Amino acid sequence: MRKLGGVLLLILAHGVLAAPQLLQGKVGQAAVVMELDIAKDGQVEGRYFYRKHHRDIALTGRQQADGSLQLGENLQYDEQRNDMTLRPQNGGWVGEWHGPKATKLVPVSLNAYTQSQWPASNDAALNPVRQRSGYDYVRMVDLPLKAGKRERLQGHTLQWWDEPVSKIRLFRVVDGYPQASLQRINQLLAERQWQEVASYFDCQLGGARTAGADFEQTVTPHLLGSKLLSVSIFTSYYCGGAHPDFADNPLTLDVASGKALQLEDLLWVGKGKPQLARKAGGERADYQYEEKVLAPWLVNTLTRLYPAQTKPGNEDECDYRDPQVWQFVSWYATPQGLTLGPSFARVARACEYPEWSVLPWSVVKQHPGARPDLLP
Repeated sequence: MRKLGGVLLLILAHGVLAAPQLLQGKVGQAAVVMELDIAKDGQVEGRYFYRKHHRDIALTGRQQADGSLQLGENLQYDEQRNDMTLRPQNGGWVGEWHGPKATKLVPVSLNAYTQSQWPASNDAALNPVRQRSGYDYVRMVDLPLKAGKRERLQGHTLQWWDEPVSKIRLFRVVDGYPQASLQRINQLLAERQWQEVASYFDCQLGGARTAGADFEQTVTPHLLGSKLLSVSIFTSYYCGGAHPDFADNPLTLDVASGKALQLEDLLWVGKGKPQLARKAGGERADYQYEEKVLAPWLVNTLTRLYPAQTKPGNEDECDYRDPQVWQFVSWYATPQGLTLGPSFARVARACEYPEWSVLPWSVVKQHPGARPDLLP
């Protein structure tokens, strides 16, 4: 999935700053949670939310010679303003909020928010969030999901769950699989939902410095088979970057194990063992296979299967015969086969996600990946 503009900026910022301080306290009488990154050069980046509202307010400023912080809220990139002054005290901070709409100084008091103080949760899907970000965890633990609609699809009952603040929704599978499989599948679906909720808030933070943000998601379950479960998670977003954007970041699971699958698990058109080098975090070491093997093969195969749709046109039309657009594909499984989404340059983004680009299972079975036992 393409990186969200605001999220990427935040990640880059965190890469050069010291470990963030997680704080809790009050602005006036209102309870808040705050995260502050104070760099060695005195630059400060941070965010905080009111526990009542859960939405981020971006903080930017500098540490002064006396150790105090001068911070502005939701500043545009060329804007300077001091909305909050904080002074170190007993391992925490005290000070005043004096934003543009303030009629008087509002007292601020903040103390370290240690793990032993974080609220407990019965939702095991929040454990990855807790390990990754205490700030995100203490916000999300206070955002209970609400049961949405139930529906029947491909012989299974799906229960949808909605997160009311972000409007992020995802289903759980109620029946149709062994209980152990249901638990593993639903655990991964729940973890993915919280991941998307975190992305929503990161996007809102990125947009706080510009004209705002927008993050809308459409979830479509495509396959609930005996071996594979596959769902499209399509997001339209604007997070403060140069342009709005959109991307599909599907999830395909091995029903028996509940593990997420890679394309090479189902489809392999290279030589030798279907295995691509990955780093410890799961990311690929390089993309030589996609560039030199997979993309040319997809062009040849899809041109043969869909000659009318891939027919060359004028310069303003989509060129599906260009191997470059098939190097980085989104994909999900359907009853008919693997649906593949090409990646075009910005001026031709409308060419992405065509309805016809399905690789039939009969073709996939001729080029099985590392898990041929999962093919329908």
